[in-house]
Formats: sequence, structure tokens, C-alpha cells
Amino acid sequence: MFKILVVEDELYARESLIKQIREYDTQEEFLILQASNGKEGETLFEKHQPELVITDIRMPKMNGLELLKKIREKDLRTQVVIVSAYSDFEYARTALTNGAADYLLKPIENAALNECLDKFVRRNRDEKKEALITGQDIVTQFIANSIRKESYSSFVEESMFRKVYHAYQITAVRFYDKKPERQEFLAEIERIYSNAFWTSFRFLETDFDIWALVTEPDQDDLFFRRKLCRRMSEKGYPGSMGVSEVYREAGKVGSAYREARAALKYKIYGEGIYFAEQIKKDSPAVYYLSKDRENAFRESLQNGNEKSTENIIQEIFEELKKPGMVKAECLELLYSRLTNLFSQAIGENRQEGETLERSHAGILRFSSLDEMEHFLLNINRNICRMSTKPKIGNRKEIVSVLTEYALEHYNQDISLKELAETVLFMNQDYLSHMFAEKKGISFSAFLRQIRMEHAKEFLEKGNFSVTEVATMTGYNDTSQFIRVFKQETGMTPKKYQTSAKEKE
Repeated sequence: MFKILVVEDELYARESLIKQIREYDTQEEFLILQASNGKEGETLFEKHQPELVITDIRMPKMNGLELLKKIREKDLRTQVVIVSAYSDFEYARTALTNGAADYLLKPIENAALNECLDKFVRRNRDEKKEALITGQDIVTQFIANSIRKESYSSFVEESMFRKVYHAYQITAVRFYDKKPERQEFLAEIERIYSNAFWTSFRFLETDFDIWALVTEPDQDDLFFRRKLCRRMSEKGYPGSMGVSEVYREAGKVGSAYREARAALKYKIYGEGIYFAEQIKKDSPAVYYLSKDRENAFRESLQNGNEKSTENIIQEIFEELKKPGMVKAECLELLYSRLTNLFSQAIGENRQEGETLERSHAGILRFSSLDEMEHFLLNINRNICRMSTKPKIGNRKEIVSVLTEYALEHYNQDISLKELAETVLFMNQDYLSHMFAEKKGISFSAFLRQIRMEHAKEFLEKGNFSVTEVATMTGYNDTSQFIRVFKQETGMTPKKYQTSAKEKE
């Protein structure tokens, strides 16, 4: 809701202007405050911080120009519109040079007022949208700081938060494969939430690839959330939501977010919306990895017994699926325990930073139990097969694995991040440093060299088009291939091909 302060000493003129504003406000977006002189207007401005002030020039105690000056000393964002009689036009001109957004001549015509209010609404919505996208408004800053810091306190920020939210819920959103641009996501929310989008709605991106939405609780919220999930899925961005309980204390924002994030972890049981309140009522089952099974898995893993470790993982997940739903914290603990065992199996050296590539998102990275099981089986297979090599923990051996993989799979869309997560299950930054140290070149540069050598060979000896060569060397984007080829050789692929044919 937008707050508008009308400052006018003549009662009839003030009531007439307020009536005109209300006739314009068909969506009931405005809260109208009124003052009979500039001094009273200054007091109301300091108390309520309106987004728009419409003030007459000639008034007792404090005129409109003085009020404008007082407002500008305290706030540069509030829009101030000066109302003047024709004879006071020079005053209005002075006001415009001193920061007034607009002026209106008495008697105020509906068309002129409507145009003025149109500009005000457009500007405020643009500013609000920009603030939502960048997270720069004071309420969003309070939410972000409360999430990141335990017991965060700021009197000014908390006061603004309380003015916007008497009660609130936090919804944690995470997309599966890819996420939309912020602008696209917010535009979709605006279409669904309509006027509520501009009043009690805040958006921010947190850690773990989660987008947090803060809203006032409403009986239509479930409908809005379902509609938002459906529309984003239709646009190619499937995801899930975790929703906190309703909170009223500003100091509980961090707790509400963590509750929403915990509820979101239940997305592993399927696409949808998960409410913290309902999850508590459902009382999911508990599951813990037994000591005997953990010891058996560790021993088989250290011996490189792929079949045995695979059977244990499959048995674990068969048991997990029986109760229907297991507590998310139990799944998180299981995932952490298994990845720690993987870490030990490859001889992790914590002092040197030779750590496993663990997603801080934990089980949030998975969209189903099957996906989690497949991921662990894949890592298990790689570690068991590599453990049969005599020096897999040796840096030289690991660099050799990366080199061989690049030479064999150069024509595929591969990256060091993918290799770190799905082949070696080690820290990406550590692998990058290790490879550069041993080879004297980064992995991406090494892969690019291999691709360019094959590209030159295809261009010289075959009758392939540039697009075909790009695809054959691992580039899905032909323009990117052309750009890289020119950087490496000094000429375009087409020119290189023509030059090679001329030499034959």
C-alpha cells in the first residue's frame, strides 16, 4: 500500500483533493494522510514516511517550499508534488528546481491529477521492482541479515519490517535443473499476486541456491503458491517449496527461514509444496545407519569391493522407501556419513585441502530418493574402480586420470566441476590447483588445446561444415567455437579450412 500525505490549509480544497485521489484509487492501493499546515505535515511525514506528499505552497506556520526543504533534508526518495494557484507559478518553478517531482495548478483538474498519480505509481513500482531484484530496500536487508546472523538486531530496520509485516511466512524455493532469471520470476509473481506484490512481499536469494519469499499469511496463499509452481514448471523451471509456520515476532525471521528450508528438504519425496506445520503433524519415521552396516561398508570400500558396497547402498535405500517418508535430518545425516566414508576411502588429507566435493546444500541437491541413490552408487563405483590402482591417492595418478578423461571425452560437454563431482568426487578448486601445478596449464586450457587440435584436423582432412566441426569437438554453440578457434589460431575456422585446402 502506498502512503500519500496531503497538506492543504483550506478544508474544502483538502477534502476535494482527497476525494479526487480516492476516485483515482480504484484498486484501493493508497493510504491517505492529511495535514492542515506545513508544520503538521512535517510531523506526519516523520512519523509515517509517505511515498508521496502533495502540498499547497501558501500555508500558515510553514509554507510548501519550506516543507519541501525539510523533507529533502531527511529523505531524497519521497516524491513531493507542489500545488499552486496560477499567480504562484514562479514559486512552483522554484520548487521544481529544489527537488519537487511535479506541480499542479488550482483548481486541480482530474486529468492533470491522474497523470501525476500515474507517474508516481509507475516510478514507485519501478523502484520497488529494482529493490526486489537487487535486495537493496531496508526491509529486505533486515530479512537477509536476520537469516545470515544469529540474533541480528537493528532498531531502524526492525521498525520498518514491523510496519510492513504484522505477521509473516517464509517460503523457500529451489528449482531442480535450472532456475529462471530473477526478473522473469518476479514478473510471474506480480501477475499472480497483483496488488499484494507491491505491499507485503519481499524476495531474496540465499545460500544453497534457495530463493526466499516473505509474505503476509493469507487464505489464498496455497492457491498462489500452487499457481506459481505450475506456471514456472510450464516455463521449464520445475521446483519445490518449503513453507514455514506463521510468525509474528520480527526477531524470529532467521528461525522462520530455517524452518522453511528444512521443510523444503522433503522435496526429495516428489515435486510439490511442503508445509512445516503439516510435516510436524505427520511425524515422519526415523532412520539411522547401524554401526555394523557402516563398518561393513567401510571395509568393502577400502578393499574396492564394488559389488558388496553397491548391495549395501541398495539395501539402505530399500529400507528408506518402506516407511513412505523419513525425517529429512535422518537423510541428511546418512548422506553426510556415506560421503565421509568415501572421503576416508580415497585417503583424504584435510591439512592439504584434499577434500571431497560436498554440496553445502546436502540433500537439497536431489529431487528424489532415486536420484540420491544413483548419485551415491555412481561415486561408489568410481572410487572402487580407482582403488584397484596402486597409487590413486597420489597427485600424479589423479592428474593422469583427468588427462586421460579429457583426451577421451573432448567431444562431450565436460567440465572440471563435473569431473570433480561425478568422477573423482573431490574438491573442484583443489583439483584445479593440482592439475595446473603438475601440467603447467589449467584444465580448461588443456581441454581447449585438445579440442582445437582435433578441430584443425577435421577442417584440414574432412569436408565438414564449421557447425559440424564445432559439435564434433564438444561445442554446442557454433559462435563460441568460432570465437575460441580465432583466439587460438588467429583466423576463423572457415578461413583456416580454405587455407588448408589451397596448400594441398
